[in-house]
Amino acid sequence: MDFSRVRTGEMIAGISGVALFVFMFIDWFGFETPEIQTPGGIEFDVPTIEGSFSAWQSFDFIDIVLLLAVIAAVGLLVLSASQASVNLPVAASAITAGLGILATLLVLYRIIDPPDFGVEELDEARKIGVYLGLIASVGIAVGGWMAMQEEGTTFSGEADRLGGAGPGEGPPPPGSP
Repeated sequence: MDFSRVRTGEMIAGISGVALFVFMFIDWFGFETPEIQTPGGIEFDVPTIEGSFSAWQSFDFIDIVLLLAVIAAVGLLVLSASQASVNLPVAASAITAGLGILATLLVLYRIIDPPDFGVEELDEARKIGVYLGLIASVGIAVGGWMAMQEEGTTFSGEADRLGGAGPGEGPPPPGSP
């Protein structure tokens, strides 16, 4: 593998992918039982229950999407470094950018609406891992997009390629004979 041939966008996406994979193992969310308030100001010695969860433990589906984004980002870096030619229906940079964008949106959604862990009376807390995961997801999206720009690829061009229309093979413009 020759990493001197790797472009900037591919390097950003690959490093962000490795970082996201590592960040998925640290705490993303936590909880603790709220303090019990009694009407007469009587204090009870109630033990608090605390817990922390990584991305793997917090999500059912989102962690799979994050893992796919990691695989795409690291795969883009490895393909570029090895100069391997893979016949994909869509450019690897477009796949990486798309999965990075999806991962970013899903992590943002979970920052706004954290999982409830099946218990109603708990105070949920966002831990550092969810914010690091957001940064790494944005890095994958930006790196994939930069790689697309460096290749001269666009999402619309890849959609045409996936749909089977080559350059100039689209439907005729309206009003032409």
